[in-house]
Amino acid sequence: MNRRGRRALTGTVLVLALISGCQKNQAQEHYNRAEEALIHMDLAGARKEFHAAIDGSPSSPLAGQAFYELGRMDDLYGNDPQRASGHYMKSLENLKDGSFRQRVSIDLASDLEHLGKPDEALAILRGLDSSNLMSSFKPRVWDLSARILEHEGHYSEALGYYKKVSDLDGDSFQGQKAQFKIGLLENLASDPHSAQRDLERFVDRYPNSPFAPVARFNLALTWNRLGDHQKALSILESIKGSYPNQGVVLERISEIRKEIRSAAKSATGKGP
Repeated sequence: MNRRGRRALTGTVLVLALISGCQKNQAQEHYNRAEEALIHMDLAGARKEFHAAIDGSPSSPLAGQAFYELGRMDDLYGNDPQRASGHYMKSLENLKDGSFRQRVSIDLASDLEHLGKPDEALAILRGLDSSNLMSSFKPRVWDLSARILEHEGHYSEALGYYKKVSDLDGDSFQGQKAQFKIGLLENLASDPHSAQRDLERFVDRYPNSPFAPVARFNLALTWNRLGDHQKALSILESIKGSYPNQGVVLERISEIRKEIRSAAKSATGKGP
């Protein structure tokens, strides 16, 4: 190639680079205007500007961020997990590994759960849990995994995730919920002795927790299951005036008293 040809090629490359740079700058401006519109709750304007940002810089991290924001709008303001999940998937196509990609993946998994696709949601969450998951995301990933597994009846696996949340999150609201769930699931997993221990520990440690009333009620049912009817009655009597659904407590008290009377009659009938 002669000197004139090289100059022409160099000039073409420079022009293309300038055009590309201008397009990226314009795309960023559209993105900034979209964020400003969101602050003022101009949802239609925000959508328009996010789409303009995507059109101005397709197949880029900026497009990934714009698709994510569109998905968040679908979730927060449209209550439309189907549409949101589509935007999250497009977002992931434009994002490399990193904390932002992890955040998008978690929101996608949450929407897939709402859409009745637990296997797809769990596949995403397990992929995150096996990668370099940001520590700030761990409680949410583990809690969501536990909830899906619990709903699907996989109690032992769900217990494992709730225990991880409890160990990591301690006395936070999420940590308290995890400890409460551990006691409930141990009963469902046919381990009433562990359930009694953990529910007892929970109500002693967090007597004013919003989960405490239901924990006490289930502790009473656990004691009854273990054969200590009087202990069960004592707990139920102590909460019958404050439990949100008093009728359920009174019904269980009546049933346990019948069990006690029936056991007493049987014992009398077997006398010498």
